[in-house]
Amino acid sequence: MLSPVDVYSQSDISSKTRKQFEKARKSYLMLNYDEAIEISEKLVKKSPGFFDASLLLADIYNELDSTKLEIVYLKKALPYYNKPVILYRLAEASYSVGLYNEAIVAYQKYLQEAKVAEIRKSDILRKIESCKFAVEAKKHPVKFQPKRLNEKINTTNDEYWPSLSLDQKELVFTRLLKEKGRVPHEDFFVSDYNEKYGWSLARPIVEINTSKNEGAQTLSANGRFLFFTACNRADGHGSCDIYYSEKTGGKWSSPKNIGAPVNSKSWETQPSLSSDNRYLYFSSNRAGGKGLKDIWRAEFLGFKRGRIKWGEPENLGDSINTPGNEISPFIHANNIDFYFASDYHCGMGGFDLFTATLKPDNTFSEAKNMGYPINTSEDEQGLIISADGTTAFFSSARDRETGLDIYTFELSEKMRPAPVTYARVKVFDADTKRPVEANIELVNLLFPAQKRTETANKKGDALLCFPVGANYAFNVSEPGYMFYSRSFQLDNTASVFKPYTIKIKLQPIKTGAEMNLYNIYFETDSFSILKESEPELQKLVAFLKINSSLTVEVQGHTDNSGSSRKNLTLSEMRAKSVEKYLVQNGISTRRLHAVGYGETRPVATNKTKEGRKLNRRTTIKIVSK
Repeated sequence: MLSPVDVYSQSDISSKTRKQFEKARKSYLMLNYDEAIEISEKLVKKSPGFFDASLLLADIYNELDSTKLEIVYLKKALPYYNKPVILYRLAEASYSVGLYNEAIVAYQKYLQEAKVAEIRKSDILRKIESCKFAVEAKKHPVKFQPKRLNEKINTTNDEYWPSLSLDQKELVFTRLLKEKGRVPHEDFFVSDYNEKYGWSLARPIVEINTSKNEGAQTLSANGRFLFFTACNRADGHGSCDIYYSEKTGGKWSSPKNIGAPVNSKSWETQPSLSSDNRYLYFSSNRAGGKGLKDIWRAEFLGFKRGRIKWGEPENLGDSINTPGNEISPFIHANNIDFYFASDYHCGMGGFDLFTATLKPDNTFSEAKNMGYPINTSEDEQGLIISADGTTAFFSSARDRETGLDIYTFELSEKMRPAPVTYARVKVFDADTKRPVEANIELVNLLFPAQKRTETANKKGDALLCFPVGANYAFNVSEPGYMFYSRSFQLDNTASVFKPYTIKIKLQPIKTGAEMNLYNIYFETDSFSILKESEPELQKLVAFLKINSSLTVEVQGHTDNSGSSRKNLTLSEMRAKSVEKYLVQNGISTRRLHAVGYGETRPVATNKTKEGRKLNRRTTIKIVSK
């Protein structure tokens, strides 16, 4: 509070003016701002040289978040008071409303005139750098043409925290309901997209909504789980906790607290689940962080006694988290591009939106500001991006009459994350045709450590999401069955709008059963095994160790390119290379027999590229149990 320290500092002010000022000051302290403003503004007009009244008005407008008026009265008083604190207030206010050049001047003068502790000086220098960044960012704006979604979604209530399904046909969001006779509360609503009619009229998710608040939600890629935030509940661990609900038969289950170690006595909120279901990202002010609120992630470890089990949360580190606040995490469906909001990283002021990438070593790159006018001097947060990488969704209060609404904008080419596609998988027993709750594994052959797993549900169904422009090994396994192997080579034309449909027949383990392995690779016209084969070979080693009584024939097969004799020899040498690998990894030679069949046993036509690819394979046949 500026003004009280300067009361009566001007000797030429009349006693009547001083009494009026004291009345205004007392009104201010009693939070009667209207009266304090009325009296102070009259004093400013009547006695232009009485600058204590200007300082009092600056204090009042600061309390009322009327920053532009605060600046007006700070500037009126500044020439007549040698007080660095006024310079600091002017700098802070100017920065908060985007007057960046004025903020730089005020900050620099404050540093020159005040005795500033090193930690405070460091913070001010950081803000000066942010102001300089903002000045340049405004000179080079990024593409940004936001469009408000129609009245089927946006209303006179506040709508925010959008989340989108992988196929981009379901939008879930939070709405703050303001109904007469009731305390305002948050509920979930959902809208479906139709190519012809657009978004449907949003409807409440009645199974989850309560008279209390639910918000800040995220959908799992397969649409099976909804994670969200709820506060001050009887089963809570702290002020705000993360909960989840599971959809079965088209209905959502009663929400469950996801429990420790994710939830704690602290504040946990704003979950974002990776599309491979491996990590849950969230914001928390728990102990052990880098600042006030940090972004953390916990690894999914499966289900135990009907509940999800999580690993110990890990902090995302210095490239993401700062001494300030990092909130609103969003991991894109490609599991590479990461988005969040921060009030500390170099930016335009308030909370800005930033992006970073998840590197192959599972750490994050340096955060990058998304630029102006995506970011402004106001708070920006709650950004999500569609699976195809083209469209962003966010909430903003751009229309005072309707409050917070959900908007979209098209991302420029250079800002788009790598798009994804997905596969709907159906697993069933080859003999009985009954569904199998099998384990499904997808491995990026360029980065084998970045593998993901999924378990088919009771109907044998699963959904797998993966970025385009990469090669993948695809394996399905279940005790008592031969495992299934396939590879994907996805160029950049693959699309989330043209997903794969894969039906998998798992062969029960029995004499004579065979499994074709398509993820064992050799150098061209050679029997030297390539390193991309390692995941598949290790899978085979594990299968033979688990089923230790099996004796198998390791078969090599080729397409019909080249001479038959050459193909026969090549297939035999490749089979022996696989046999050698198995022996080196602990499988007894007595259980193995390598045979080459060349081009004599095709499983597809040799007239097409895809057919020839299917014919080039390694086959494991059970000789005896």
